[in-house]
Amino acid sequence: MEAMRAKAGVTIAIPNWNHEVFLPRSIGSALRALEFLRAEGWAGEVLVIDEASRDGSSTLLRQLEALYFKDGLRCLSFGSTENIATTRNAAAEHARYRYLAFVDADNELIPENLSLFVRTLEQTRAAVAYGNLLLRSTTADYAHFMHSCEVIQKRLFRGGNYVDMCSVWDRFQLLDSGGFDSSLSFLEDFEMWLHLATNGRKIVFVPAILGYYYLLPTSSSTDRSRQDAVESRLLRVFNQAKVRELLPLNTHHLRYHPELGYV
Repeated sequence: MEAMRAKAGVTIAIPNWNHEVFLPRSIGSALRALEFLRAEGWAGEVLVIDEASRDGSSTLLRQLEALYFKDGLRCLSFGSTENIATTRNAAAEHARYRYLAFVDADNELIPENLSLFVRTLEQTRAAVAYGNLLLRSTTADYAHFMHSCEVIQKRLFRGGNYVDMCSVWDRFQLLDSGGFDSSLSFLEDFEMWLHLATNGRKIVFVPAILGYYYLLPTSSSTDRSRQDAVESRLLRVFNQAKVRELLPLNTHHLRYHPELGYV
């Protein structure tokens, strides 16, 4: 497979669906993160995948790509897309480098911290590394809450996802595990955490801030009854006999910092 022959480095993947006004912030933080990575000897790129946006995203992305292509910005525009799971799988296929940071358009990276998560994957051979996200409203001058600030625990199998998709992946392991379930229009990240954990992959929490998550007016607009139905189905798939809390997990309570080791 062509995607499995990628060279060492980092692809920062940004899926976009009608988030034109937020793209400069997320792309800008990703390009600054590349500068820090390159200073440490890593190659890298920023890959934006537009999901058939109807706002001004396409025009803006063409302009940004023309300006910053030499700095590592690539943009792909899809004429149609099924859902975010399909877009994330496309990012894994089109990325040029082994390590893949998923950053949504409503995220902003802390540029100098990204290398901590890449080094964690290098040193632990984990499938995913994630860390603290600071929650912030679109007009706030400071964060007011934190998310993704806990290690993977067995209570994940009781429902209620607390790990955000803004995270850093070993793309080879993502592809080897079959990618995201493209039948899901939402909770594809929750399904993937359960899938990786039950298949013996390691998901490592890094006690550092990866970035910001901006709360948009429609961030939680998914129909609650549909979401509950999907979550119920996932728990039947991954914990039908309700014995997961009695079984060992390779990823249970893994906390790692590249300067300290496991903590």
